[in-house]
Amino acid sequence: MKKFPIFLVILVLLSCTPTYVESIVTSEGAILEMDGARFKIPENSVWDSIQIRIEKKSVAKKNYEQGYRLKGESFVISPETLFFEKPLWFSLSVKDSNAALAAKIGSGFVPLASSVVEGESLRAQLWHGGEYYLISKPAAYGIRDHSETKEGLLIVSDLYVSDYIKNFKKVLRQGGYDFPIWTFVYPNENSIEENALFLTDELKKLHELYDEFRLDIVSFGIGGLITHRYIVDTMTYQRDISPAVIAVGTPFFGSSFANIDSIKKAKSPYRYFFVDGMGENAKDLEPESDFITWLKKHKRLRGGWLKDPKEDKNPVSIRGKFGFPGDLTEEKDGDGLISLFSTKLTPIEPDPFTLSHFDLLEDTDVHEVTSEFVQLYRSFAWMDFFLKVWEENEPFSKISELWEREIRLHYRNMIDFEILLEWNDNMLKSVPEDAILITNGDNDTYPAWYLQEKGVRNDVLVVNRNLFNLKEYVQFMQKNGLPLEITQEELDKVKHSYNKETREVISISDQLMKLLLKQNKRAVVFSTTVYKPERYGYPLMLSGVVYEIDEGNIEINGKYVDVTKTTELFHKVFSYEKFFSVPFDSLTEDIQYIYSNHAASLHTLSLALEKQEYYEEALEEIQFAQQFTRENMRYFFYYNEALMYLKMDKKDKADSVFRKCLEMPNLDLKMKKQISNYYYGMDMKEEAIRILAECLKENPRDKEILELIQQYQEGL
Repeated sequence: MKKFPIFLVILVLLSCTPTYVESIVTSEGAILEMDGARFKIPENSVWDSIQIRIEKKSVAKKNYEQGYRLKGESFVISPETLFFEKPLWFSLSVKDSNAALAAKIGSGFVPLASSVVEGESLRAQLWHGGEYYLISKPAAYGIRDHSETKEGLLIVSDLYVSDYIKNFKKVLRQGGYDFPIWTFVYPNENSIEENALFLTDELKKLHELYDEFRLDIVSFGIGGLITHRYIVDTMTYQRDISPAVIAVGTPFFGSSFANIDSIKKAKSPYRYFFVDGMGENAKDLEPESDFITWLKKHKRLRGGWLKDPKEDKNPVSIRGKFGFPGDLTEEKDGDGLISLFSTKLTPIEPDPFTLSHFDLLEDTDVHEVTSEFVQLYRSFAWMDFFLKVWEENEPFSKISELWEREIRLHYRNMIDFEILLEWNDNMLKSVPEDAILITNGDNDTYPAWYLQEKGVRNDVLVVNRNLFNLKEYVQFMQKNGLPLEITQEELDKVKHSYNKETREVISISDQLMKLLLKQNKRAVVFSTTVYKPERYGYPLMLSGVVYEIDEGNIEINGKYVDVTKTTELFHKVFSYEKFFSVPFDSLTEDIQYIYSNHAASLHTLSLALEKQEYYEEALEEIQFAQQFTRENMRYFFYYNEALMYLKMDKKDKADSVFRKCLEMPNLDLKMKKQISNYYYGMDMKEEAIRILAECLKENPRDKEILELIQQYQEGL
C-alpha cells in the first residue's frame, strides 16, 4: 500500500475543514472574529436570542466584463433570512485598495455601497444574513471598450454584477449588430444624479477624442435612470443618442425596497438589493423622493423638448413579472424587486416576461428581444418619420410595416397580434360607409391603418384625435379627403387655450374637432375608446363600438343606443374566433383593456333592452359582456345580472348571482352595502345582516354599517 507523507495528509484535512464561528447573540450585541475578519453586532441589532453562524468559504476566482473580480473568498452569515435592526460592522485586513464586499444575489452579486478601505482595513455595513463575496472593484470607472466610430451602442450597466453584459454582447453580435459596443460602469456608492453627470463628462471626453458620434443605448436596472437623467436634461445632453433607448428592469417610479421599514415587512429574496447597492442613496428610489418626483415630470423622451423631431426617441421598457410571497406590490405584481407600474414609462410597453428581476437581466430570450428592438428603433424616430410621411417623402404604407415589426416585439406571439386586429376589424365594421372614424391611441389606430393596407374598409377615413394637435398631420389629412374647412394661415393661429371657468385645457385637437363636426360632407363617428366625445356638444348614439352623431328613442346615461344595429353587429357581424380561442386572462393587459370596450357596449345595450322591458334579452347581453372582462373584474356584471333577475322576479337566481358577486376579491364596500340592502328587500334579512357583519370586520369604524345592522335587526 502506498503511503503519503504526513504533512500532505494534514494539508488535505485543513483544506477540507470549513472555517467558521458561531455564537448565541442577544440584544446586548456581540463581536465575532475569525481568520482576520471581525463582525461587530451592535446592541439591539436582534430582539431575541439567536444562534448566528459565520462561515468562511473558498469560491472560484472570476473576472467580469464590468471590471469587477471575485477574489476567491466569501463569508456566509446564517440564518440567511436574518435581518439586523442595526447593521453589523464587518472589517478585514486587506492590501488591495480596491477591495470591497459584495452581497450574493441572483447569479452574481451587488457591491456594498458601504464598503470602504481605510488604510489596510476593509470596512462595510451588513443589514442581513446571506453570502458575501470578497471582490476587487474596477481599477477605473467610466466608458470601457470605446473606439473611434460614428455609430455604436452604449450599454449602461446595473449595480448588479454578473455575466449578463458579456452574454448580451454575444447576442447582439449573433443578431448582426456590427458597430462598436461600449460599456458605462459607474461607482455604485454615488447618487443617480452624480452618475448621470459622470456619464455626461465621459461622453464629452470621447467627443473630444472622436468628434461626433451617435449611440444606441441599452440600460440595465439603475442604469436606465442614469440614462434617462442624462437625456432629458438640456444642460447635459449632447445630442449623441439615437432613437433606440432601451431599458431592462428599470424602476422609473421607484421601489418600496428603497426603504428599510418596507424591507422589514417584505418576503422577497431581493428586498435588500437597493439598500445594499446604493446605501444612503437608496432613498432616491423611494416613490415620493425628489428624484422620482422629478422623473414623473420629465418622463417623456420626445424631440419636441429640443424642437427637433430628429431627437425624438423610441423608449421601451423591458419588464418582468413573477409572483413572490408577500403583500408589497413589488412581490404581488412585479418581479420581486420592482412593480410593473414602476417599469411602465410609456402608456404601452412590451408584455412582461414571466421572470423575476435578476432572471430578466440574465435571460437569453430577453437579450434577443432587446437586440431586435435596438435594430428596429435605431433606424427611425416615430415623430420624425411621421413628418416625412405627412410631407409625402415616405409612403403612408410604411407606417403599418414599422408598426407590425414593433407590435410583434411587444406581444412576442401571433395570437395577441391577431386578436388586436380582430377587435379593430369589428370597430371598422361598426362604421357607416364613407364615414370619418375618430380614434384615440395606438391600439385603435395603427391596427386600423394596417387592416386598411390589407384592403379592409378603405372607404373609412381614420383620424387619430391626438395627432390632430399637429398641423402637419391635419394638412396631410386634408389632402387625403378630410373635409376640414380651414386654411393654413388660419390653422397656424389655432393654439391650445385654457378655460378659466371650467379649468380645462382646450386643445388644438378639440377646437379642430368642433370645426370638423360642423361639415356635412362626410359622417363623423367616434370609437368608444375616445375619451368623453360628448364634450363636443353633439348627440351621440351607440352603434356597435362606435358613436354616431345622431339621436334615438332609447337614452342611457346621456347617450342614445341604436338597439337594432348594435344587436345585429354583436351577434351577426362581429368576429370573435381569435378572441375565444384562448383564455381571457392569458391575453396581454393592453388587449384585455381594449376588449373591455366590447363589454362596455354590451352593458349599455343591456340597459337599453331593460328600459324597454326586454328582460330576457337584456340578461343575455349582460351575460355575454362578462366574457370580455377578467374573471376577477366581473363583479360589476354579476351585480347587474342579479338586479335583472330581481326585475324578472327570480329571487333564487338573484340570490345565486349575488353570492357569486360577494365572492369576488375586488368588490368594494359600497356595492356590498347595496347587495345587503337588496337582500333586506328580498326578505332575507339574516343574510343582509351577515353581509354587513363581514363588512364591519373589515371596516370597524364605519358608523353607517352599525346603523344599518341595528335597523335590519329591528326588522327581524
